[in-house]
Amino acid sequence: MKSLESILVEDPFIEKLKATGWTLTPADQLERESYREPLLVNPLIRAIKKINSGIGIGEKEIWLAVRELQSRGPGIESARQILRFMKEGIPVRFEKSRTVEYIRLFDYDTLENNEFVVSRQVIHEGGKDRIRNDILLYINGIPLVNIECKDPASLTEDWHKAYAQIREYKKIVPELYKYVQIGMAAEQIVKFFPIVPWLDEVKTDEWKIEGKEPHDAAISMLAPACLLDILRHFLFMRREMGEETKVIARYIQYRAANKMVNRVLDNLAGKETKNKGLIWHWQGSGKTLTMIFAANKLYHHPALDNPSIFFIVDRIDLEDQLYEEYTALSLTKPEVIGNIGELKRVLSADQGKGRRGIMITLIHKFRPEELSGLQKELENLPAKMSRPEKTSSHSLTRATARSTA
Repeated sequence: MKSLESILVEDPFIEKLKATGWTLTPADQLERESYREPLLVNPLIRAIKKINSGIGIGEKEIWLAVRELQSRGPGIESARQILRFMKEGIPVRFEKSRTVEYIRLFDYDTLENNEFVVSRQVIHEGGKDRIRNDILLYINGIPLVNIECKDPASLTEDWHKAYAQIREYKKIVPELYKYVQIGMAAEQIVKFFPIVPWLDEVKTDEWKIEGKEPHDAAISMLAPACLLDILRHFLFMRREMGEETKVIARYIQYRAANKMVNRVLDNLAGKETKNKGLIWHWQGSGKTLTMIFAANKLYHHPALDNPSIFFIVDRIDLEDQLYEEYTALSLTKPEVIGNIGELKRVLSADQGKGRRGIMITLIHKFRPEELSGLQKELENLPAKMSRPEKTSSHSLTRATARSTA
């Protein structure tokens, strides 16, 4: 007989996941080597071969990539490397060409080249104990999301219990959780959080979308395209209060950052004439991270060909905060521009195309007549300027993207 937890939460969750593009595979039909191996090795091999067919990949290179994943331990540095592998691919030396190529684990550009599998009641062994995961989401054979469910009608079971359950599971089967990046605790509400195996407590949040119930909002977060976007652009290792942890964007940050990115790309592509906008934030909503997420996605976008991205802030503490946050996230370090002369040199570099990279500058350092003169110079430059949406909480914090599109 099914439990209320299964009837009220697990079953509906899986049905909604299927509607977004996930394929349900019963636990006993997963292509597994054993209860101790979390990877679905055969699906992973198939995906690697398919996604990397254009670089002349052979069986040896495929197995080197798989072994590289499997050989990583559950520690902090391994977690950093595995997340980097997921984002950028695994560097492998090819025997025939004698060159190092990056073997991609996911195809972020063509959704159909990936395999999205959801399974339930999946057993894993670690040491002498077993765990049984309520729901696991695999992309190309790699377990990425663990959802634990609780009966919303119970007076003793709630999302806190589901969260604590995942916390205990991390200790029992660390081999699984070196791959899993996102945990979800589901009952009447759904909380999501990054999987950080070495920490007992991490920040939890809800994927809140106006007009959507908690479960439907969480399903939106887990839709294949959104989950891959989060993995690539909105989930990072982060050093916070002296500790290594991970950060995942909130929905408001995800939505705002993507609106900025799309405004820039659409304007540069001639799809729309708007080249600026306004986003209102409240205190503590994470506007610094919103800007960083947007800037990082623009910076690595292939259509922009290594752009110049500017943050123009109106307070010294914001200048410091931006720089420190970039450093904490181990992203491309920005350059802090200290005066108008330095700014002119940056913008006029490379025959007017501008110095490539990410720059931070303080608007108060520039006198109006100097800014006016600079604007006239910019109008004569061949590069096209585009201003994505201004991010502000009673301030004039701006993100300006510059590209030679």
